Amino acid sequence: MSKIIELKGSILSLTVLRVHSADIEQTKSAIADKIDQAPDFFAGIPVVIEFKIQPEDPMFLALLVEFLHQKQMIPIGVRTEDQSIQEQASYAGLAVFPEEVKKRKKEKNSESPVESDEPKATTAMVVQGTVRSGQQIYAKGRDLMVMGSVNPGAEVVADGHVHVFGKILGKVFAGSSGMTDARIFAKELNPELVCISGLYLLAEDIGAEYKKGFIEVLLRDDKLVFQRPLED
Repeated sequence: MSKIIELKGSILSLTVLRVHSADIEQTKSAIADKIDQAPDFFAGIPVVIEFKIQPEDPMFLALLVEFLHQKQMIPIGVRTEDQSIQEQASYAGLAVFPEEVKKRKKEKNSESPVESDEPKATTAMVVQGTVRSGQQIYAKGRDLMVMGSVNPGAEVVADGHVHVFGKILGKVFAGSSGMTDARIFAKELNPELVCISGLYLLAEDIGAEYKKGFIEVLLRDDKLVFQRPLED
């Protein structure tokens, strides 16, 4: 009998919407402004909500979820350890995600290093030439090297680092399975979107001074940082 269904793990990290304001109208306005920058990107995108404040209004989460649906986004859960927010999420039919990243860091720091004689090197996926509009490249469990450019409308994704020896003009994702020390390197960077471990920026959010010349992108203190690795 052929398969009826099949469950697999997600390819990409989920988008996290961090809420820093307890004012629902202010929050909705900020979301609307962000969506107006790239409406096609946000349409249909699954979102996990993470509160960085304690919402005083017990209807805040429900109102936020309703607004996200109106904007064609798909809220699927909250990431919190707060019991009251978990209860609101349960009432709204949302999943509750633990704060996994922080826990993993603590566990990693407490573990003793294990020596092994087994080789661990994993070769990068190498793409010869340019990734054209409509193409999607995914390097599962390793780095991705693109020997040409990434055109507008193209998408390159890697669980590890991404190296592009031409221009990045499309979307680029590094650390898509949660590798927070993943980096993006490009000869020139003017992307539609750049993302590391689920944290992304759109073209409008990237300073013009970083859109010329060789550039490196990394994640530091929950922010995407742009720097020039060849400069002292």
